[in-house]
Amino acid sequence: MRNRIAALGVVLAATTGLAAAAVVTLGATTSVASAPQAAAQRATDAATAVFPTLEDHCYIEGMIPHHEQALELSRLVLDAAGVRERTRALAEFIVADQTAEIGTMRAWQDAWRRAMPAEGTGAGHAGGAHAGPAAVVTGCGDHGHAEMKGMATPAQLAALAAAEGEAADRMFLELMIVHHEGALEMGERAVRYGSNAFVRTSGKHVLVEQEREISAMTALLAEAP
Repeated sequence: MRNRIAALGVVLAATTGLAAAAVVTLGATTSVASAPQAAAQRATDAATAVFPTLEDHCYIEGMIPHHEQALELSRLVLDAAGVRERTRALAEFIVADQTAEIGTMRAWQDAWRRAMPAEGTGAGHAGGAHAGPAAVVTGCGDHGHAEMKGMATPAQLAALAAAEGEAADRMFLELMIVHHEGALEMGERAVRYGSNAFVRTSGKHVLVEQEREISAMTALLAEAP
């Protein structure tokens, strides 16, 4: 138990440091929790920096519901009886890590809206032109959500909710590996095509952290009874 807590503490500390670094890139000097207030105060700085393109915005809009389903999968396995402690520890970490990321992403969405100039340059296109006010406010439509690969179906979620013990353990790991693989594609696209500093930092975090978690889950699956 002590080893489990210590290991989670190390990983969470690293994640917190990365999130804080991302906030600094917008010019904020306060904690992630106060990011919305800091972003409002520094709207001018945000607007004069590299402004989010449609690609940047659609990564965030797609990744929020993608992360939200990871929370749902994790909470379902945490509610199941007879799940291994190491699987539970992984699910607990996913809840902590991705809850924090969702909060930061929502804060940046709000900061982008506040920093929007009165007159935009028109709707942007992925990887190039900058998004105008309408693109940020109204969202991406199919552009962002088409990239949400790895999402579990309602039937798979229902099956996990009904499972217990070894079945729940295995099902969670199998679904979450596929889910993380989808996030890796989204993260790679953000790093490759994103222009905003936060988006690129977030994409790099997804690539590093979720690749590590896939390795851990693959090992857990191999050890499953």
